[in-house]
Amino acid sequence: MSDEMAGNKRIVIIILILVAVAFIATFFSIIVTGATLERQIRRRWGLTEAQMKEIEQLIEKYRSGEITLKDFKRALWSKFKTWGVTPPPPLDILDIQLFYTVRAVISTVNIALVLMLLFIYLDIYRKTRAQFTAGLVIFSLVLLLYTITSNPFMQRIFGFRAFGLGPFAMLPDIFAFIALLILLYLSLE
Repeated sequence: MSDEMAGNKRIVIIILILVAVAFIATFFSIIVTGATLERQIRRRWGLTEAQMKEIEQLIEKYRSGEITLKDFKRALWSKFKTWGVTPPPPLDILDIQLFYTVRAVISTVNIALVLMLLFIYLDIYRKTRAQFTAGLVIFSLVLLLYTITSNPFMQRIFGFRAFGLGPFAMLPDIFAFIALLILLYLSLE
């Protein structure tokens, strides 16, 4: 009976830790906004200050009612064509922010889960010295690297954003591949 209660307490503690991690990750993902959209556009499309100034003038004309939305779009696309710039299709910025907020929370909770598994496997390995458990420790370490590199917070720390993720576009998948290979090897043993 006491073993069952101890197990239940452990589960409650784990759930509380995960909820706390989720709240903290949500808080930080809301606070961390990164570069402004204007700076992302300038960096992504390679626009000069003068080109950005022209776009800002067009925006002001539209806001003041001098030109219609249709005229604004036509003028903007004309400028892009003149400059040799092909922007990506328009995105709903709120959807992107929601996606990255949810992704950051889930990814951070995954890091907490993998760390818990890693500590459990390390404890088991310390007690048993079983080769299978050593494999699980290595698997957990690789999975931890995967969850860390796929976390939007980590990508932001290294200066990458939604566009131009650099190595973060492929690193998580490489770590997932290595982790799956280890798991397959362990399963065949």
